[in-house]
Amino acid sequence: MARVLSVAVGTALLLSACSLGAQGADPERAESGATSPLPEQSTASPKATEPTVEVVEIVTVGDIACDPTSPVFDDPQFCRHEEVARLTKRLVNQGAEWFLPLGDVQYEDATLAKFNAVYDRWFGQFRAITEPVTGNHEWYTEDAAGYFDYFGKQAGTAEKPWRSFSPVKGWRIFLLDSNCEFVGGCGPDSAQGRWLTKELKKSKEQCAVAAWHHPLHTSGGYNGDEATIERARPLWDLADAGGVDVVLNGHDHIYERFAPIDDMTQFTVGSGGKELYEIGPKADRSQVRIGDRVGVLRLTLASDGTYDYAFIDASNDKVVDAGSRTCTNGPTMP
Repeated sequence: MARVLSVAVGTALLLSACSLGAQGADPERAESGATSPLPEQSTASPKATEPTVEVVEIVTVGDIACDPTSPVFDDPQFCRHEEVARLTKRLVNQGAEWFLPLGDVQYEDATLAKFNAVYDRWFGQFRAITEPVTGNHEWYTEDAAGYFDYFGKQAGTAEKPWRSFSPVKGWRIFLLDSNCEFVGGCGPDSAQGRWLTKELKKSKEQCAVAAWHHPLHTSGGYNGDEATIERARPLWDLADAGGVDVVLNGHDHIYERFAPIDDMTQFTVGSGGKELYEIGPKADRSQVRIGDRVGVLRLTLASDGTYDYAFIDASNDKVVDAGSRTCTNGPTMP
């Protein structure tokens, strides 16, 4: 359940949740490795005379659990999902109410046996609050059967994995599948595209998040990769036309935050424990790029149309990128 705060207390909480304040918005500081400790939450009581704002915290990350048959499974240079699980648990214990895995949740082919052997051991404790999306590795098993068998109704079905939910007043999160070739397409005339257009059009929430696996923009190894762009572009265009404010992706094993593009802020959070990728040439509008730390993104969504973000290093609980934004993207679809 979302917390209800006074406007004054809510503002203080949102700022403290980011910890870095204005420093976190400085990409040079973030890239230099400046850190702050994981913040404590405010316990102040709201005043009865002040208007209230509801807030909810979400933890999100992709590219997570290593293949238990991999020869480097026990090598901390390649497999660090345990660190990410421990950080996620601390954030949930502090009040995070939702966990959004951004695809490639279980490597290499995401069979149910591998899910049960690794992902469930470390992340099964969050199952009741989990809203996942698929990555390409889930689909390496026919019909992504391991993924859908493991998550059940929470993940939808292989025929219709897309869905949405509202975690707090004023916000709706759209969970999409960018493995277009397996789900009947991602464009405006596909079943997924028609559903997304319809749902965005009728949504009463003023702010929206869209999550799928493949990033359209990246400074990682998939920069310029045509197959990745072909999967991400149609979903990006539909999200923009429908007024989405935040896009969440994985696939590239880095953390990256972009300045608004088409009035949407993209976060790539492929830092869930699988071996990290090197940062390549800086993509246009990229503000922060981190390729040497596993960690998670914490989003604090508020019913007043604002949100805070904080990327947290799983090795030391330090916030290494943080800031605040306001929903500004309006729908352009007829």
